[in-house]
Amino acid sequence: MMTTSHKMGPLRPASSPRVPSSLTCVKRRALACMLLAAVTPAWAAEKVVEKDKDGFFGLGWLDATQSFSSTRADALASQLDRFFGVERSDLEAAYSSLRLIPELRFHENEGVEPGLRLRGRLYLPRISERLSLIFSEDQGEGTSYYTQNRVFDEPQSTRVNVEVNLSESRKHRFDFRVGLRSSMKLRSSVRYRYESPLSETLSNRLSETLYFIDGRGFGSFTQYQLDRGLGNTSLLRWSSEYRHEEKLDGDEWSTSLSYLRRQNDSTGVSYFARMAGNVEHSYIELYQVGMRWRGNVARPWLFWEFSPGYQWEKISSIAPRDGSLYATISLEMAIGRQ
Repeated sequence: MMTTSHKMGPLRPASSPRVPSSLTCVKRRALACMLLAAVTPAWAAEKVVEKDKDGFFGLGWLDATQSFSSTRADALASQLDRFFGVERSDLEAAYSSLRLIPELRFHENEGVEPGLRLRGRLYLPRISERLSLIFSEDQGEGTSYYTQNRVFDEPQSTRVNVEVNLSESRKHRFDFRVGLRSSMKLRSSVRYRYESPLSETLSNRLSETLYFIDGRGFGSFTQYQLDRGLGNTSLLRWSSEYRHEEKLDGDEWSTSLSYLRRQNDSTGVSYFARMAGNVEHSYIELYQVGMRWRGNVARPWLFWEFSPGYQWEKISSIAPRDGSLYATISLEMAIGRQ
């Protein structure tokens, strides 16, 4: 019988493990890096999408502020203020927002006057998340944070101020604002705001502004506001203001009561009554009543509004009280998150 012999290499003991060569290790590491590089862009893209959903312009600190505000007890007040275009709702929002408002104003004694308003906030994230430009008719005393109804406000030229949010927490906010008047005179203000829910349906807010206007001197503006939720779509609000200024002949005060109601997703109505005076006078200078109809037109960012009102004014203790009718029709383009 013939046998065929095969040459075989030396046998390794079965118990000794295979030791990879240095070349094999390099290949494995290279493969792992390639897999990691392939997975990382998809993971990063998901994180970016999530951030874009929650934020605006990639503002991390501002996104957190906006997320927190949506869970507070005064969420109803915030929603109604945004819908009715209350100026403070834009100025304290954690995103950029501008409102362009062409309007027609009617006064019983002065006729019809057209106007154009621009207001809102534009954040400057490339410089600082807490720095922004403020567009308002505020003359420097910080009243843009306190205005509730524009129907009785005389139109002013739009002014641009720089504002810095110095501090903000669960209940407190601290802002500094500075700008120049047309005559290159300085105007600046510092505002402190305290806000806290008293119960599930009741919240209160206290704001204090100290300001300086070159040519007018120092002054202060104080507002206290109490909001009571009436169900899921309506709100009752009581607000009082007090102003002291160096060149004023007596301190000014006002108090108002407002009822705001969201009728459906696209329309709402509000009613208000207000009175105002001066601590140096023995009579109430002004009584005002009015209402606002507001709704969307074709797009979520386009609003129409009709605001009629009536006021009774007394300019001296011996003068009779004069009554006059006001009305405003406006179309508002809201640029920013709603």
